[in-house]
Amino acid sequence: MTKFPATIDLLVSGGDSRITPNPQTGLNKYGCSTTPDNELVALGSSTASVISLRGMAAAQALRDRCAQRTLHHTQQDVYDQQMQSLRSELLSLCGLSEKDKVDALFSASGTDIHLLLAQWLQPDLTVMIDPTETGSGLAAALQGRHFSSDSTCAGGAPESTSVSDWHGELHTLVAREQNGMPRDIASVDAELFSIVEQAIQASKRLLLILTDVCKTGLIFPSITSIKKLQQRWPEQILVVVDACQFRLSKQSLRAYLAHDFCIALTGSKFLGGPTFSGALLIPHSVANALQDQVLHEGARAYSHAADWPIGYKASLNLHPGTNFGLLLRWEAAIAELREFAQLNEQQIRPFLKAFNKAVSDRLEQDPHFEALSNPALDRSEIGSAGNWDEEQTIFPFIIYRVTSSGEKQPLSRSESATVYQELQRPADAQQHRRFQLGQPVLCGERIGVPVSALRLCVSAPMLVSAQEKSAANLMIAEALLALDRIIELIDTL
Repeated sequence: MTKFPATIDLLVSGGDSRITPNPQTGLNKYGCSTTPDNELVALGSSTASVISLRGMAAAQALRDRCAQRTLHHTQQDVYDQQMQSLRSELLSLCGLSEKDKVDALFSASGTDIHLLLAQWLQPDLTVMIDPTETGSGLAAALQGRHFSSDSTCAGGAPESTSVSDWHGELHTLVAREQNGMPRDIASVDAELFSIVEQAIQASKRLLLILTDVCKTGLIFPSITSIKKLQQRWPEQILVVVDACQFRLSKQSLRAYLAHDFCIALTGSKFLGGPTFSGALLIPHSVANALQDQVLHEGARAYSHAADWPIGYKASLNLHPGTNFGLLLRWEAAIAELREFAQLNEQQIRPFLKAFNKAVSDRLEQDPHFEALSNPALDRSEIGSAGNWDEEQTIFPFIIYRVTSSGEKQPLSRSESATVYQELQRPADAQQHRRFQLGQPVLCGERIGVPVSALRLCVSAPMLVSAQEKSAANLMIAEALLALDRIIELIDTL
């Protein structure tokens, strides 16, 4: 009998090269370790998260249950049953019941989810935010191309080659001006309406991607414009909300689904689960519209049949198979979501407001930093208002070197990347505290210098911990210490 793999091995299986630990550092592409890292101050949840002690314990417990059950059942049967249990619990924790008729598709990452959705829908045109504000492989995935030379399931393919005989067009919308300011809503709407109306006149089917929230914290494009277009041409337009950050309240999730929008999620950012756990929430209307659409066999590189809800014809061309790594990573994320879901508005908002004030005041007053401007997170157009997700949880900023004469010089993109990497190393032999921030995001130019923004982020585990006042104060102090450390690093560049 084949020995069931160890938890630590499973957690880095069932993904592509992005999840593979570097042999020298033990870290994956996102700078995350496979095991809990108690000396890391985790402020980078807009990029990825390191598994917590709670998540590791949950993954270990599920691994042991699966191993025990495979003594009497096939691994396929155990996997199928556990994926269905995971599906039910995720929907329940999102505030959804059977009467809501919402299904969940699982896949290794947000990029994989978008690739599978595009293969399923096969739109003639997809409209999305500029790729700098979302996943780097998304553009290829949404046009029907392999985005990596390896893949989640067995059988990788050369990067940029076709997944199937379907290919789609892609139009991207720039979210920020060269100076880092958000684009004027009217100009974005004009561009969006123009491209959509032309496509509609040509009888094209469209996929519109509403990003909530992007890498630098925007909802883009406007919910109002997306909703107006979808209501005007419901037969030709499908909307998916790219909420892979998972910075959404239950109320907002339900509101989007009530408008027949699909929602893409991951458990590895705001939730604090380990890297590589994606899901797509599918409203009943979308499932009905696509019920006869079967995925091309090329999608076998990204999905097993059991990852799809029971009865979906989309999975007919997919192989049976298991991805216990995906299952355990989601279990770790679910362990975090169970804790977070118990908090109410009065328990969440005070810390968010306190963190916002402390960080925003520092970024505004310190000449070494420039906070990127973000408009209010307004979801009232879909009927969601007064919820914790209106509070800012991603704080992007540009770094400056300040000369002895007081002149401010923006750090280049390579310098910002160096700062980001050095933050994750101990300052010295006595100081073991290390800081993980959100990876640098391209953000135009300052006085002719191309720059990137780093990001301080609040996560669900932080909000759970913040219920103890001393822990809340410590987390805010550590965020400010990360900024102090950045200033120290500037002098070493």
